[in-house]
Order: sequence, then C-alpha cells, then structure tokens
Amino acid sequence: MKKRVPFALRRLRFIQRNFNERPRVREMLTRLLYGSGDRDVRMFGREVRIDALRESGYYRASKLARANSLLRDETLVLQRVSMMLGPNTTFVDIGANIGIFSCVIADAARLFDNFRVVAFEASPDTYRRLSINAERFGFTAINAALAASDGPLDFADGAVSGIATVSAKAGVAHIPGRGFVAQGRRLDGFDLPGRLVFKIDVEGMELAVLEGARGLFDHGQVAAVYLDEFTDRPAVLAFLAGYGFDLYAPTRLPKYHDRARALLAVRRGDTRGTS
Repeated sequence: MKKRVPFALRRLRFIQRNFNERPRVREMLTRLLYGSGDRDVRMFGREVRIDALRESGYYRASKLARANSLLRDETLVLQRVSMMLGPNTTFVDIGANIGIFSCVIADAARLFDNFRVVAFEASPDTYRRLSINAERFGFTAINAALAASDGPLDFADGAVSGIATVSAKAGVAHIPGRGFVAQGRRLDGFDLPGRLVFKIDVEGMELAVLEGARGLFDHGQVAAVYLDEFTDRPAVLAFLAGYGFDLYAPTRLPKYHDRARALLAVRRGDTRGTS
C-alpha cells in the first residue's frame, strides 16, 4: 500500500515546483501581492529598509510580527538575554510560564562550562507543563512565587496563563473567583551558583522579586537583569542603580528612558563569567 504524503509536504512541493522554480512567475505574483519598491518595515524592534519585491520574505515576516507578540517582542528579549550569557553562569527565568526562554537558552550549556538554567513559575497548572519542558530540554523548574518574604500568596488568574498575579493587583483581564494559592519564596533563599542573569516577567511583582533577591545582589552575584514591563518604576530603577547597574532601553540599548517599556540592567564591570 502506497504511503500517503502529508498535506503540508505536498503543499511545499507544489510551491517549490510552481513558484520557487519559476522565477518569472514568482516575481509576477509577488508584485501583485506586495507591490515593489523601497519601504521601511519593523523587525526586531528596528525600522529596516527593504524592497517589497526583492525582500518579500522580510516583508511578510514584518506583517506577521505586527500581530504576533512572540515574533514582535519576545525574540528581542531572547536576543538581549543571550548577549549576557557565559561560563559559570546561571540563567534564572522568573515568571517562566511554560519556559519558552529556558528551553532555548538551555542549549548554552553545550557552549559554556558550568552553565545552568533555573525556571520559576507560580501557577501549579502552568508549572505542570513547564516541568515537562524542563525534563525535555535539561533545565531545572521550580513551582514557587518569588516575593519579598516567604509565605503563601493568593493569586488571580484569567483566560490565559501569562497574566496571573497576586490578587491585590488583579485587573479587568482577570476572572473573578478564579485563582490559586502559591508559596511565596525569597530568591536569595535558593542555592543559585555562580554569576546570575535574571529575566523577570511577573505581572507587577517586580520590586518584590528584587527585594527578595537582596542577598544575591549584596554578594555581587547578579550580572544582569531583564525586566519585561514593570511597575513601581522609581523604586525599581533606584534599587538597580544603587547596586551599580547601568540601565538600558533594550530595543537599541540607549540609556534607559521613561518611554521604554522594558529594561536591561547590566552590572558595571561585569566579566561575563570568565573570572
């Protein structure tokens, strides 16, 4: 019995034969769909000049990115965090959700000696999927809500997993009566060896996470902190500046300014884990 070729593969073969291998047809159809000529498109947080015909793949990608947060925002986070990695380093994914950053960054263990990834997630339901991904990709997952002090915390939840936050910060995106209780833990109560790089995405709990990590900052272990949106801005900025961090806006790495949505803080004089 003849094996059936999957539809996706048949589609790719059709495109290859009737489009990619017929350049004049490809050019004509691309011109009809996208036009031609120079234009600016936004990719990786940058306005880039392309020709809609000659660089049609980039043009399509820019249109997809406008409507997709993974392509629009999170690829830049991954790039900026990856710049800070090195040997003798632990990447700490705080508010990891299902661990998309940890899954990718865990590969750095093949490049750097004594490199580790530790991912924290408060929601027991989301943690169940995170733990599966941790086993698949070789990192450590911990079900805990990082906070300024140890103890139970009431969380509000919504229709999607990425918006869970303490009940006191619940908003219109959260569903009344839907939530969970998580164990709050100080980050400096965990054994996190070596140089530390933090990615923090905790829906308004950023300052509490930093306060709970003071012991690690006091010991000079923290090399970089990426905050993907954050509240309590004056207090957060003062905390990091007080520990000798230079503050940058992640998109183009100018000095941090109030219009920036996110923040990359880099410890002055960091040696990238080589000492």
